[in-house]
Amino acid sequence: MSKLKKVKQEAWEFYNSWRKVKSYSPALQSEVRISLLGWRHISGATGAKKRTYSDTHRRFKLLPYAKQIIETSTTIQNVSTKGKKTFYVIEAMIEIKENTHRDFRKVRVILVEDKQKNKVFYSVMDKKQKKEKAQKSGTPHA
Repeated sequence: MSKLKKVKQEAWEFYNSWRKVKSYSPALQSEVRISLLGWRHISGATGAKKRTYSDTHRRFKLLPYAKQIIETSTTIQNVSTKGKKTFYVIEAMIEIKENTHRDFRKVRVILVEDKQKNKVFYSVMDKKQKKEKAQKSGTPHA
């Protein structure tokens, strides 16, 4: 079994059990539905944009963190509308375990509101913190 297939299988098992229990979001003060919409978006099964191996792999690995953020975050970072759909963004700095090291990353969870006004999990992504680079200005940070 390829590495991605193994990660996808583990992610699906997590996602499928998450779908059965749902999540309550203090930030949105509502239940969040976990449906196939989010799974298809993360796995790149639908949409014009195909995901790279590393992007898909990373998103699968972030699913448990997405659940944690939905259930603990009390702040909505952003609300936007595209067409008739409303998207909600919840973010948190999370310590991510990767191989043998730990790293803090900003993890962003996106929820979409369906026609019945239910909040539905849509996506998860992260931003790796940039490594410390040489300062451009003459004054170093203390």
